[in-house]
Amino acid sequence: MRGAVRLDLVKLSAQLAEEGRHPELVKAIARAAAAGSIREDLRAALASLRLVEKMQGEASRESVRDMSDETTVTGALFTQAIILYARATFTTGKRPGLLGESGLSEEDRATHDEVKLLRNSAIGHFGRGDDLQDGPLVREAVILSFTRGQKQLGVYTVRAQHKAQLSARLCHLIEVRLRQIADRQDALFDTVHSLFSQAVQQDAKLGPSLPQFQFDIEAFCASPDAAQRLYAQLEAGQIEDMDYVVSIPKHQP
Repeated sequence: MRGAVRLDLVKLSAQLAEEGRHPELVKAIARAAAAGSIREDLRAALASLRLVEKMQGEASRESVRDMSDETTVTGALFTQAIILYARATFTTGKRPGLLGESGLSEEDRATHDEVKLLRNSAIGHFGRGDDLQDGPLVREAVILSFTRGQKQLGVYTVRAQHKAQLSARLCHLIEVRLRQIADRQDALFDTVHSLFSQAVQQDAKLGPSLPQFQFDIEAFCASPDAAQRLYAQLEAGQIEDMDYVVSIPKHQP
């Protein structure tokens, strides 16, 4: 979309909210933004689990150090996937929740409940995860060793950094959730477009104010290289999240 005018509706909604104008449009923009970040959380969760699969398929494990490094990275990726899925679907915060539990199959609902249990009882807070389908996450032993003249006390723990069966089920569930959020996002874009069109037609001040809300690519991106890549994608009309395009209504004086 070469030469297109791009408006940052999040920036616009902040101004409208501050002035108490068009509350339904402000709410719709916030929900559309939430759909995008929820989808990104789910994508990152799925990518983490796929990377674990790839690492385990390629790992040589030639030394204890290699095994230790693999375990550390696997644990980090698995934990990230659990936290991101939870954040996208059931934990609370400032972001509007868009993915309920209705519409899930019985099997997917069971996986969702297991992830919720794992996050709440063994990852977000310390817990052993005794009720997990694949077995507990943490095992502890306090071992007393003694001979006739000597006693020794030690604590031993093992932690399952990755639950392979749960990971496979969760990959499927995330794919289901990605389809759900894509549908929600399309519906939310329709709502934003409709409310924005109405606001421009009904509010004589809105149309002339729009140029100040143009999307600043350099300010949005974390680095010049990232800004250049985003600009090139926007100009080509091929950026992944630009998968639903509507025309911007012209202001009618």
